[in-house]
Amino acid sequence: MKSRLSLAIATLAAGIGLAIGPVNVALAQNASQLGDLVGARAAGGESDLEARGYTFIQGGDAYGNAKQAYYWNGRNKACVRVETYDGRFRSITNADAAQCNQRSSKGSDDGKAAMAILGLAAIAAAAAHQDNQHSNASNNSAQWDIGYNDGLHGVPYHNVARSDGYSEGYDAGVQQRNQNTRYHSGRGGYAQVARFKDLQGTDATRAIDAMTERGFANVDTISETNTIYGIFYNRSTRQCIQLTMANSRVVSADDIQTHPNCR
Repeated sequence: MKSRLSLAIATLAAGIGLAIGPVNVALAQNASQLGDLVGARAAGGESDLEARGYTFIQGGDAYGNAKQAYYWNGRNKACVRVETYDGRFRSITNADAAQCNQRSSKGSDDGKAAMAILGLAAIAAAAAHQDNQHSNASNNSAQWDIGYNDGLHGVPYHNVARSDGYSEGYDAGVQQRNQNTRYHSGRGGYAQVARFKDLQGTDATRAIDAMTERGFANVDTISETNTIYGIFYNRSTRQCIQLTMANSRVVSADDIQTHPNCR
């Protein structure tokens, strides 16, 4: 079963070379490459960012007594937002090029352009007047920061101002929270479980090998035009995991709980 799945991945990559959401996947890879710096002390983290080709562009106050800074990587054309709290990197997320004073490859966007124009003054205002800003739809930068903070900490989506900035920020916060907790199995209690979330974004063939090493068996494979779904079952932990693969990479790794062959 494993060889059949590996062959399907190789065939798909060679014959088609397509991926789901090429822009989003590419952006996710930029921030995910820096995931090991989350939790690091700010001084050392800044040095590591510079060593990896990132240059500090601007910084200031962020929501919830945190600090934020934008870094630009000219080689990868990547802009990232680093949030620091209590002297440590709390999160690293992708940012629009305009926030690094670069021309955006996606063109102008009202919400993100507003963030770039308002800049640090709006974010500082959000930190100083959190309650008032929560319903202020005109301050899109503050709304993005509030949404990001809500998404990062897993609180319910609450877009009081009906702001696009809040919605975009919330999505970014959820993505960062998922990145920060990739080690977690998604299950609670005391039962032994096998890791799988850390395989998201990795090479598909290596991910299949890793699943085998962790006690999983490939019990089903579903191929579509540009996507392969591999179903894996671990008899010891009774986990039923689906790896969604496109362009030879794992787009997502999910615990689907049940499948006819997961038994």
